[in-house]
Amino acid sequence: MKTRLFLALFLLAEGLFAQNSNVDSLKTVLTTATGSDQIKALIDLCWELRFTNADSAREYGLKALALAREAADPALEVEALHNIGVTHEAQGDYEDALKYELEALALRKTLGDDVKTANTLNNIGIIHDERGDYARALEHYYQAHQIYEKAGDKKKIAMVSVNIGVVLKAQADYKLASKYYGNALKIYEELDNRFGIAACHANLGSVLFYLARYDSSLQYSLMATEEFEQQNILQFLPMTICNAGMAYDKLGMRKEAMTFMLRAVKLDEEYESKKELAFALIYLSKLYAQDGRPEEARRQAMRGLEIATSIDAQEQVMEARKALSQIYSDQGRHREALEQYMLYTAVKDSLFRKEKSKQIVEMQTKYDTEKKESEIKHLQQENDLKDALLGRNRVVIIALVALAIALVFLGYLFRNRLSLKQRVELEETKAALRELQLHAVITSQEEERRRFATDLHDGLGQLISAVKLNLSREEVEKRSLVQAVAVLNEMNAEIRNIAFNLMPHVLTTSGLQEALEELAVRINRTEKIRISVGAFDLVPIHETEKKVALYRICQEWINNVIKYSGCATINVQLVQHQQELVITIEDDGVGFDTAVFVHSTGNGWKNIQSRLAMIHGHIDVDSVPGRRGTTVIVSVPGLAALAA
Repeated sequence: MKTRLFLALFLLAEGLFAQNSNVDSLKTVLTTATGSDQIKALIDLCWELRFTNADSAREYGLKALALAREAADPALEVEALHNIGVTHEAQGDYEDALKYELEALALRKTLGDDVKTANTLNNIGIIHDERGDYARALEHYYQAHQIYEKAGDKKKIAMVSVNIGVVLKAQADYKLASKYYGNALKIYEELDNRFGIAACHANLGSVLFYLARYDSSLQYSLMATEEFEQQNILQFLPMTICNAGMAYDKLGMRKEAMTFMLRAVKLDEEYESKKELAFALIYLSKLYAQDGRPEEARRQAMRGLEIATSIDAQEQVMEARKALSQIYSDQGRHREALEQYMLYTAVKDSLFRKEKSKQIVEMQTKYDTEKKESEIKHLQQENDLKDALLGRNRVVIIALVALAIALVFLGYLFRNRLSLKQRVELEETKAALRELQLHAVITSQEEERRRFATDLHDGLGQLISAVKLNLSREEVEKRSLVQAVAVLNEMNAEIRNIAFNLMPHVLTTSGLQEALEELAVRINRTEKIRISVGAFDLVPIHETEKKVALYRICQEWINNVIKYSGCATINVQLVQHQQELVITIEDDGVGFDTAVFVHSTGNGWKNIQSRLAMIHGHIDVDSVPGRRGTTVIVSVPGLAALAA
């Protein structure tokens, strides 16, 4: 299932938030303007009205285009072409939008304005994205991104980063998509761009939906909705409201889901957002189907299909066909269900180049079987009329053949299912054995470390203290005494450090937070690096192996940062959520290419991965070569249930 795509649509001009006053001012200017001033006013009116009244905006744009060509002014001509393309895209008329934008792109390149060329490349990418042509969309987005980076335009970099994230999300690359959203959000927060922040919140809500984190998805979607309402940017509300409706649906809150989806449909109709309207109608049909209202579900799906077909939005056409197939199948209308599923599969194959679904084969077999049985029954009736005895014999033969075929088919299905079940059980057994082996190895290592730490601390430490006491007698020469005591103090401190590194006593007696705080104190004593530890709503972790694993992961990463990054500060935060514990480690050192971990031969990264596997944790590293600052996020689901 595909959530609504929120694009950073054409954020290429200032004054977006004062649209009404701009329109009134431009209309006043237009009454007296002549020459190039008249053309500029028409172009600006086209831009200001592109979302709220696309038809009127296009009239202004076409008039400006004609005047610009008559005046032989290519700079104004290209702006008119660009804005006309935007009006078509806003209404889902992608063919016309692409035609005007490609004309604008060719003219931009001849004029040599790189940034405006990148603007048009971005818009062409959006059009391809809306049509489901993701390869071409990414091609144009990356070209625009490269130009914006060269120009140092942070706002445009953030905008196209959001658009790239949208395409990656559509291709199910959620991790990379979230990275681009995160980069964009940092820039928007740095620029205090409220609209950009709201856009990133909307997209994060969508990504979390795909990750089945429906509570968080709902939270971000409602947050974005509120932010857009506060900024009076109402044209994007249908997208965030639709996302919230889908999250309510997944949370089992069907009444709220229906309310939000109906609201999204109404707003899409108001803003003439054809693709978004098609999506909302298709999802609404699924809600009606779940609610036991198949005819209303079919009506909404057919309406969504008609709109999607009219704008050539293939992804929505595919989803509408799939929804109709399911509705017909639930009603026992197998032929119509088969037809819709075949059409769905054809669209799916053209978009994603995958093999046809197993379900189409099953439906084809079911339909063929019903058709064959009907033909056999008809022939049997005719034969009975001609020759009863011959007819009975033929019926017996046909029945025996059908039974044999059925038995062979059922035997094949049974054998295939049994084989599949055995393979699954074998893989599960192998996975369990690997996990047990890993658990045993790490547990034995920790037990050995704990024993060694105890021996060092309680055995050798006591002996050194006794030697220190003997050397402190009056008969020993004063100079030798001072030197011996100093050496013994140093040895004692070193042994305590070794014992702490092997197994911090505070980790087993107090907890993870206290152990990390003690580690920070020891590092801060060097006065070379400053490390801080903070915790929010943290509850105790009683399972020692999980507590030790988390401490070792943090210790390993901090040692790596100190060794290679050249940082001055490190910040560690532990945040307890309802269903997971999240640990964030940030430093201000030199960034690096995270891909090196994949081919790393060192033990540090392998140790981290092994311990994460043991506790079913996940790690994300955000770092870029040449950029200062690296962030690591370790998330461990289920720890809340282990605490207290």
